[in-house]
Amino acid sequence: MNTNDDVYVGSEIGVLRRVLLHRPGKELKNVTIDNKDELLIDEIVWVERARRDHDDFASLLVNNGVEVVYFQDCLADVLKEPGIRRSLLDDLMMFETRDKNLADSLKQAVAEMSAEEAAEILIGGMTKGEAARILGNIKSLAFVSADDRAFLFYPLPNLYFQRDPYFFVKNAVALCAMRYPARRREPLFARYIFQHHPLFKNVKIIFGSEGRDRYPNVIEGGDFLVLNENCVAIGMSERSMAGTIQNVAGRLASEIGITKVLAVDIPKQRAYMHLDTVFTMVDRDAFTIYPGIAGNIRIWELTFDKRGNIVDLAETRDLFGCLKKHLGLEKIRCIETGGGDLTAASRDQWNDGTNTLAIAPGVVVTYEINEASSRALCDNSIKVFEINGAELGKGRGGQRCISMPLKRS
Repeated sequence: MNTNDDVYVGSEIGVLRRVLLHRPGKELKNVTIDNKDELLIDEIVWVERARRDHDDFASLLVNNGVEVVYFQDCLADVLKEPGIRRSLLDDLMMFETRDKNLADSLKQAVAEMSAEEAAEILIGGMTKGEAARILGNIKSLAFVSADDRAFLFYPLPNLYFQRDPYFFVKNAVALCAMRYPARRREPLFARYIFQHHPLFKNVKIIFGSEGRDRYPNVIEGGDFLVLNENCVAIGMSERSMAGTIQNVAGRLASEIGITKVLAVDIPKQRAYMHLDTVFTMVDRDAFTIYPGIAGNIRIWELTFDKRGNIVDLAETRDLFGCLKKHLGLEKIRCIETGGGDLTAASRDQWNDGTNTLAIAPGVVVTYEINEASSRALCDNSIKVFEINGAELGKGRGGQRCISMPLKRS
């Protein structure tokens, strides 16, 4: 590892030095009882409390030596360049059916905003009623026929789950192809940040910049675990497809030399949305796991050559034997969600009790609501920091979900 790199992620449990977050904002205020299902939010979030809890999380990280970088600030930074802003807006217009008059008017309005205002609108969304005060009367059927509450820029209420629209490994990033329409704009904004922001000048984009790297070839970052510098695990979930996993694995081999990938098949249900909702790494030899999952999954070991060609594909059902082999360990500690109590585990699973964020080997952050799971971690010599995540968790994601490590050592 080159410790001088601005971005380098070689494991799940190395000491966390830099992290990318998004502080919840207007986009969550635009979630209503009428649109929450379309926007993938299970419950209406008390936004101010969610922001306070998110601030507490960020402060905890800072107090433990982690530099916090904010996604919206990075987007505002790149939007300061007029050419980049025009290009991003042109790409964004491809997501919606708009006539030329409406598209041109929206682009002109955003072009005249400050970079900070533009970033807030692009993330937080804008309705026809809000746009009418800016655009005035325009000859656009799409505009005049729309309800005042209709979105002209859709909000991104899931953006605070920074783990999903991309994933970093070593000094590279993969931009994901998101399963549901509500999230497909997130990797677009990320691409402009990673291509143009100076913090990411040495980052290689290994997936997501080619035409074939898009829907329906879906894959999401919550399914991606960096086990070590030679091996990663990728969940075959409702949001990451087998064919895409193999294509990404080939890029990992040819671009950054990771030739071993474990494809882990998990139930295709919202409660098990991604691999990291049922399985996370908390120490060099320890994992949290939802009870019963280990005995009901299949794992395929994919081996590639350095050119990205697959040379072996082997199936196993021995999750822990597979981990011991690839981590070079004699034994694995398995810490069950809810301490193994099925009722407690089921409750904690809904509140992402398995979705821990390791900030160092054997040191994790969790939600305080997951009492049984936290006790189990402590009983296994894992140091636990807790935050109040009752509002943050309403979008269905824990500390790992709401953070994207940029640098570990």
